[in-house]
Amino acid sequence: MKYIFLIVFNAVFLFSDAAWAGKRKVLLIGIDGVRADALQAARVPTIQWLYKNGFGTFESWHQDITISGPSWSSILCGVYHDKHGVTDNGFHGKRYDRYPMIPLIAKAYDPQLTFGMYMEWGKLFRNSAGQGWDQMIRGSLAATEETARKSAQWITGTDLDFYFVYFGAADYVGHVSGFSRWNPFYRWSLEDIDMGVNEVIRGMRSREQYESEDWLVLLTTDHGGKLLGHGGLSKSERQVFWIGYSDRIQRNALCGMDGGNINDPMNPPVFCIRQHSPVQADIAITALHHLLYGTLCEESDLHCWNFDGVSWLSSMGMCNERKDVREIAYAPMKDYFCN
Repeated sequence: MKYIFLIVFNAVFLFSDAAWAGKRKVLLIGIDGVRADALQAARVPTIQWLYKNGFGTFESWHQDITISGPSWSSILCGVYHDKHGVTDNGFHGKRYDRYPMIPLIAKAYDPQLTFGMYMEWGKLFRNSAGQGWDQMIRGSLAATEETARKSAQWITGTDLDFYFVYFGAADYVGHVSGFSRWNPFYRWSLEDIDMGVNEVIRGMRSREQYESEDWLVLLTTDHGGKLLGHGGLSKSERQVFWIGYSDRIQRNALCGMDGGNINDPMNPPVFCIRQHSPVQADIAITALHHLLYGTLCEESDLHCWNFDGVSWLSSMGMCNERKDVREIAYAPMKDYFCN
């Protein structure tokens, strides 16, 4: 019987980080409706710190429908709408039974793993039921301070293996006042969320067992925006961000070339470019790879998932010595709401 390491399915990976014995955990922070250029123009010291000391790009390109339902499905399932079936925010036609979310996939190989989400958006909360989440907390839409405070306390006080925290205020503000780097209200929403991300990270680092744990933090968004909406193929709707951070990561900034879109005949996916730029579907595979590192499973089992995403874990260049990360807990954010 042939066995291979999980996860990307065309090769067997040999990793330099095998010596680290910490308990592997993942924190996925999803920020709805973020234009990458607006994020770069805003004062977001926490996200910038994670980017500069981690792995990723502000030029990740959306390869599918720039609407929340299908996008979050791609992020959580590792496949695009032609497989998971979601094409709008009604989640009609979803095929999560065939292409499940991260928790059900992981539990197929390690049933002891536990998963939780703190979700502001009711539709995604409801449609995630039955997908293996052990704890599901429904937050209030666009309540950034509340989400940050409660999710940080939740992460500090529980012992799950995977946490998903969702911030929705940027999308809400964008629909009301405009998705634009020149819109101060939109930028302020991003700056508030950055403070929230800081609080969530501090909650993670305040865990009693943190020093014996091996955390991978992933941050991304579902789409950008144009004027008061999104759903099209414009640069401002498709250009998103993708960041991975670990205390053990060797910093790698990526060029972020546009790998195309499966719905655009004028800009079809280009595999040779796709290999050099992380996209939304890669979030699930990278998270699974970290959680299930060293798990043995049959090759036929792996191919049956038919993922569109790949893992970037080996590209992150993990080392066996943890960095001094004290400054992330004390980013310069005092009186941030007032400026």
